[in-house]
Amino acid sequence: MRRIFPIFLLLILFTTCKKDKRERLFEIQIPNITFDIPAGLSGVLPRVFELDNLTTGTIALAKNANVDTALITEIRPVAATLSSIQGNGDYSFLREVAIRVCRSKSQQCFSTDEAFNIVYNDDRRIGSRINLNPSLPNLRRTLIRDRFKLEILFYVKSGAVSPTAISTRLDMVFEAVK
Repeated sequence: MRRIFPIFLLLILFTTCKKDKRERLFEIQIPNITFDIPAGLSGVLPRVFELDNLTTGTIALAKNANVDTALITEIRPVAATLSSIQGNGDYSFLREVAIRVCRSKSQQCFSTDEAFNIVYNDDRRIGSRINLNPSLPNLRRTLIRDRFKLEILFYVKSGAVSPTAISTRLDMVFEAVK
């Protein structure tokens, strides 16, 4: 009986797991969003940079890929990178970065709109480039439109201060699937 039980559990796991049958339709790249992180940034509360009325390009990309937008069931975050434009900025004063994507003209984005984030729990030197981790939300309702709002939240480490102003570029990649 003891030998049969593990085999039975494995059999149940294999039969209940479904393969991801989603098909990637096209990639949505939103490059070269630039902004400045000011010198002297500190504090417990996050510093929020809002950029509204940005273009998604989803409708044009769907048209170029010969895809009806009604076929798109999900738009998922894939990758995002923050990098210093001059290459000499150092983001080591940051504890956490979160990027939220919501509808254009919204009062504010919520934590459920978070597309990318990263948390540093130690005192490592980060350098001039941050690769953010994708989150799980389906951003179809927001990115299927032509315009969107972006909020970038910066949390500074306790006792740290941004030493200089850092000109920053954000590049993001999403994928549309059916």
